[in-house]
Amino acid sequence: MKKYVVYFTIAELCLASYFLFEPAAAYNWGWNTLPNTFKHASVEALDSSYFDAIKFSKSEVDIFSAMGIPALSVAVGVGDNIVWSEVRGYADIDQEIAANTQTSFRIGSVSKAVTSVALAKLMDAGALNIEDKVTKYLPDYKYNNVTIKQLASHTSGIRNYDVCLCIPIFEYYSNDAYASVDESLELFVQDPLLFEPGTDFSYSSYNFTLLSAVLEKAADVSFYELMKNEVFEPLEMHQTTFDFNDSIFTNRAEFYEVREGEYKKSFEVDNSNKWAGGGIISTPTDLVKMGLSLLNEGFISRETFEIITTPIALNNGEINEQNYALGWRKSEFEFDDIPDKVTVIHHGGTAVGSTALLLLVPDYQLTVAIIMNRSVQDFPLFDLAKPIIGAFVNQIK
Repeated sequence: MKKYVVYFTIAELCLASYFLFEPAAAYNWGWNTLPNTFKHASVEALDSSYFDAIKFSKSEVDIFSAMGIPALSVAVGVGDNIVWSEVRGYADIDQEIAANTQTSFRIGSVSKAVTSVALAKLMDAGALNIEDKVTKYLPDYKYNNVTIKQLASHTSGIRNYDVCLCIPIFEYYSNDAYASVDESLELFVQDPLLFEPGTDFSYSSYNFTLLSAVLEKAADVSFYELMKNEVFEPLEMHQTTFDFNDSIFTNRAEFYEVREGEYKKSFEVDNSNKWAGGGIISTPTDLVKMGLSLLNEGFISRETFEIITTPIALNNGEINEQNYALGWRKSEFEFDDIPDKVTVIHHGGTAVGSTALLLLVPDYQLTVAIIMNRSVQDFPLFDLAKPIIGAFVNQIK
């Protein structure tokens, strides 16, 4: 009898371990041969004024797609217009559903850049000031020296994803559905800060979860209503919303892991713990619409645009290590055939089964967005985005 009790206990422990570590435990199972995705292509915008830049960029997409990507979607905007949008591959491999330019993907941390636009709208409306303390809007928050600016620039000291007493054990792969932003705060708000606010930089999507709670209080609406009313609908971002698992939202891609010519569906997650920092789905076309609205006069003030895209200094006066602003990074790109450095404001995102990149080039009124429905360990999208930017800058100047 004791022997069976031991066997039963071991079986229970093995089963519990499987569910606790399911994303890692299940990784090696269920792989299938990745089909040729080149035979499916959809083009929505093709402005002949930029024929040379588009032709070159399409050749770069051809090369990049050969790396093994279920679907790759790209859009470019110049001035007021989207001049090129194209997608290759499958939104759903198993059902043989081709992706199109209206197919929505997880955009991961590009969500932070989208959230920053709502922050900018509230700044322009006088509903908040980035120097305000979080406790002005959330009086019960235990740290009374954290500001809105520190949340939006990752200088607050709030931790990032960790392991938890949950199934699975990794917060990044959370399956828990949170009914509200306030409920999702329970994950981390009582945890100690990593450092005194403003003294260091530590990237954390939970900064934006707390920021979204502040935005709710400042706007007196839910975070979803704020994003819909202030960003998605005014900019006609019709394929952009939150990554609701129970949504009837159509034309949403499936998400995949890819290795050595094989694919499998990604682990199922619930992103309600991080809507603002990593829980939005969108298309390159919608992201380019947003980017163009920021580069042009009218949607937000020039002063506010400069504030949200200027890298934040720490308390010691030094710019933080990632040149991070408020939901954006700022970099200088160098090109062999362009004499001057090109200023690029950008944010990348990795999500479970998806990777995204959004780049704004203010001096040329240029916006580029790229998304693919596969996870990656490194971040290869800059290798595609940089030559596309170079081609368009050369044609614009």
